[in-house]
Amino acid sequence: MSSEASFLGLAGKVVVVTGGARGIGAETARLLVAQGARVLIADVREEEGRAVAAELGRNGAFCRADVSIAADWDRIVTAAHAFGPISILINGAAVLVIAKIEDTNVADIERLFRINQLGPILGIKAVLPDMMAAGAGSIVNIGSEDGLCGQDIGLSAYGATKWALRGITKTAAFELGRHGIRVNCVHPSGGNPEMCAPFLPKGVSAREGQVEHQHIVLEPPRGTPRHDGTRTAANMILFLASDASIGCTAGDYPVDAGYTSGHRLNLQFEKPAATATG
Repeated sequence: MSSEASFLGLAGKVVVVTGGARGIGAETARLLVAQGARVLIADVREEEGRAVAAELGRNGAFCRADVSIAADWDRIVTAAHAFGPISILINGAAVLVIAKIEDTNVADIERLFRINQLGPILGIKAVLPDMMAAGAGSIVNIGSEDGLCGQDIGLSAYGATKWALRGITKTAAFELGRHGIRVNCVHPSGGNPEMCAPFLPKGVSAREGQVEHQHIVLEPPRGTPRHDGTRTAANMILFLASDASIGCTAGDYPVDAGYTSGHRLNLQFEKPAATATG
């Protein structure tokens, strides 16, 4: 076992990753298995999910499940138990709707709530018996920069669910801390590019747009290529899932390359005139 693997303490741990069929969830699953964890991917995207699970080898598996349905969580837990008791939950499944408030319909709001907000609560509830029995566990919710700041691009309904996820994280962390269970929230910059693609004009690349967004504030170090932030977010999730973050709970962890820290003003200021002294 490498020193890194020993430090992270993930070898042999059983992890459920929802939304693991693509994007940040899939990249997180790859990193976890590379550290010796056994990962069950839960997703409604069956073809993509099975492909990622096959890529992971004997330490990966797939379960088709809708996180907004309580009965599907029973199937997730049963499937994960083929590896053993669940030690880690990554709540990554989410949907995106971009629409002005006046154009947002009730069906969209309810769908966003059920998957982005209800789903994580059902997931936490489902894994608690294993974690309480062990007296330990790590739950990582995948939020969004849209849960940290407001944006004028039609995200009122979606953003509300990500703000709610922060509240779920903090209150669950307080409630479950007495059982040795940690709960944290990672806030990526724009999430998975694939989620944004349906809302972009024709001919606009979601991945290229994500790369540009990732570097609004922070330029990559010299000699390092520009990137879309997927691996960086997955690395943060890996850290919070692992024993390396044993003192971290109830936290918000932006992985947005500084985007939510403030706003640049495109103003040119004149240097002040020299003040005469006598």
